[in-house]
Amino acid sequence: MKPMSLFIVIALAVALLPLRAFSNTRVVDDVQPGGVLSFGEFQARLTGLDVPGLDHRMGLEIWDFIKREIHGKKVQLFTWTTNNQASGIVRDDAGYAFAQIKYGKNWSNNLNELLLQKGYARVDADHLPEDLQHYIANCQKNVLCSTD
Repeated sequence: MKPMSLFIVIALAVALLPLRAFSNTRVVDDVQPGGVLSFGEFQARLTGLDVPGLDHRMGLEIWDFIKREIHGKKVQLFTWTTNNQASGIVRDDAGYAFAQIKYGKNWSNNLNELLLQKGYARVDADHLPEDLQHYIANCQKNVLCSTD
């Protein structure tokens, strides 16, 4: 391959893949309203979702559901980075890392997706993981879309 062609291939790869997902397993220490989870000193917000807080009419039900599903359990935590280092973890305006959570036998349950399916969260299209993109098309049908 010519040096210029190699440069173009590398440049395209870098441009097309600015975010990389990384996962590790952690135990959920605390579940806070609004989709914020604590893993020791590390805190994360469920990505691709707008999860209502306790001031919402279903807020307590949603918070309780999340706690029953994952509090004190080992989960697979996926975060996104811009530079393959912890310093590049993608965060929201409040400083929480965006995370997708899988749990259960063989990590077969996706908490982010389950909350959308149950109508417990709205789609945040700006931060929706690739494997949940089909929910954008369903927004007008059966899943609420975030207006933010």
